[in-house]
Amino acid sequence: MQLLSWLRALNKPLRNDRGGVMIEFGFAMPVLVLLMLGGVELGRYVLLHQKLDRTAMTVSDLVARVQSITTAEIDTVFTAANLVMEPFSFGANGVVVISSVYDDSSTPKVRWQRQGGGTLSVTSSVGTQGGNATISDNNLVEPGVGIIIGETYYQYTPWFIDLIPSTTLRHTAVFRPRLSGEVTCGDCT
Repeated sequence: MQLLSWLRALNKPLRNDRGGVMIEFGFAMPVLVLLMLGGVELGRYVLLHQKLDRTAMTVSDLVARVQSITTAEIDTVFTAANLVMEPFSFGANGVVVISSVYDDSSTPKVRWQRQGGGTLSVTSSVGTQGGNATISDNNLVEPGVGIIIGETYYQYTPWFIDLIPSTTLRHTAVFRPRLSGEVTCGDCT
């Protein structure tokens, strides 16, 4: 009888399955961490797109509400753009471009253009000040009527996982001036 109890005592560690859960957890944990970090990165990417879109709309709308504007007032609009972008910051990763496009002949021209809010070096897709405007739909600009185009650029780099590769994001918003056919800028030379 004692031999039987002794054999049971020796066999008990072989029947112990309490550590089996730890092995399964060890296999599942990396997958769970990867899913969690990917979800955080995807959420950050979507929120950044929403913020860029909202910022482009806000700056275009603010400028389109006046008949004339100064560079000091445009700098205030750039400050507002940074507030709209929170919790993100333009800094070295982003910039806002505001362009006034006017058609006084058959070709829309960029009357004035300003960049600010950040220091990212980009070339506006609308064109350069004094040059022909490149817009997706020429029907947006009618002869004698201008438009305000706000562009936001942001150099996106992932935090954790290259689920979404590093890229420069761009959002655009177009508004017509509300009080006149064109928003003028006297000191935007």
